[in-house]
Amino acid sequence: MHHATLDLFSAAHDALKARTRCGLTNLFQDSRDLRDLLDAKPCLLHEADKALFLLIPYHETYYDCLYLAADGGALADGLRQLLAAYHGPLALRGSCVGKEPQAGEAAELFRQQGFRLTKKLMRTQLEAAPEKILNAMRPYADEYRDAMSFARPDDAEEIFALLREEFDIVADNLPELSAIREHIRQGKIAVLRWNNTIASLRYFHVHKNTIHNLYDLTRREYRREGFFMALAFFVYEHIRKEKKALRAFGWRDISREKLVKYARESNQICDGVFIYHMLWTPPGTSSPGGASLSRA
Repeated sequence: MHHATLDLFSAAHDALKARTRCGLTNLFQDSRDLRDLLDAKPCLLHEADKALFLLIPYHETYYDCLYLAADGGALADGLRQLLAAYHGPLALRGSCVGKEPQAGEAAELFRQQGFRLTKKLMRTQLEAAPEKILNAMRPYADEYRDAMSFARPDDAEEIFALLREEFDIVADNLPELSAIREHIRQGKIAVLRWNNTIASLRYFHVHKNTIHNLYDLTRREYRREGFFMALAFFVYEHIRKEKKALRAFGWRDISREKLVKYARESNQICDGVFIYHMLWTPPGTSSPGGASLSRA
């Protein structure tokens, strides 16, 4: 295991693919994003005969374990070698992404090596917002129009603190403060301010005419005020005006029955893609994480 640079990773990646056909991966970053990560962070690289692992640190708390492997056997062997070679203090998180049964089978390989499931998420897809939902949102948006805007640069710390209160830092894949600042600059966070505080926020990005809803939350004391509905309509209007997104993706924790039921009622259909967030903590250390409460 050694420090990862883009050149070292690219060489190891190309060598592995030259040796064997790879059928399992959770490495979906494009080359530019990967280059930025490797330039900015002290990442680690571990090579096995038929697998490759890239460890990316987040929040000074855990490494995100990205992998490329020939098959399940290669992934299992590579994980055993990785854990034997790793002696750091940070936890390791492996996210198994894909349709069933492949995603679940990959997660089971992590479990057999001592990883535990922190959260299983299902992806929902909405082709177009039903008119009855839009009609229900519109009055709230009209009522709170003056309170809504996109986040300002000086909101970053408050947004980060609010996310930390409501979500699990590992299982919910929380962005670091530096990423929040950049996403504010890019106009990816909408907020509703009430009583001189951010009462509700919607964190999203748009790619290829698809909106990806990442985090929706409202402070507990305001969850009966309709802020979530108002902000959802505010973002919907903005995207239709600027991007003309055709569909929306979101993620739901399958253990949250109320949220899953709401998704179905809102015409958000599971498209068959799941994420299993699997976590391994070094012996003698405490498990990282945080709150994982209702989002809106």
